[in-house]
Amino acid sequence: MSTINPGLGRLLAGCGGALLIASLFMPWSEDSGVTRSGWDAVSVSDVFFLLTGVCGIVAALTGGRFGFFRPDLSFNGMTDIFGVMACILLAWLILVDFPSGASRQVGVYLALVAAAAIATGAGDFRVRTLFPRMPEGERPS
Repeated sequence: MSTINPGLGRLLAGCGGALLIASLFMPWSEDSGVTRSGWDAVSVSDVFFLLTGVCGIVAALTGGRFGFFRPDLSFNGMTDIFGVMACILLAWLILVDFPSGASRQVGVYLALVAAAAIATGAGDFRVRTLFPRMPEGERPS
């Protein structure tokens, strides 16, 4: 019996992807009265966060049944890896690498929650039909 709920995992990945994309347009930092969104606050990572959000939505819509450049890596696996990396990058940004003198705004925290939802959701449902099972032969003793 499996404890994995594919419907909940797909819902988490899709909602997390939408929230991550939306959080990029929300305020992330404020310094001297100037508010910066996710697009302005980070230089290169914003493209990665956008890609992670899109992958979360696509994994939810398709069920992650497609390979990604390799036949043994499912779209769910790739999305899960992207979600975990986004969590690590956002936690590092919030805790260590935030611009000095700037205050953290709600968008950066929502991005962290969204990345965690993507990683949890994509890792929570398994792809059942990506590859056929290998036949089990007799093992030599």
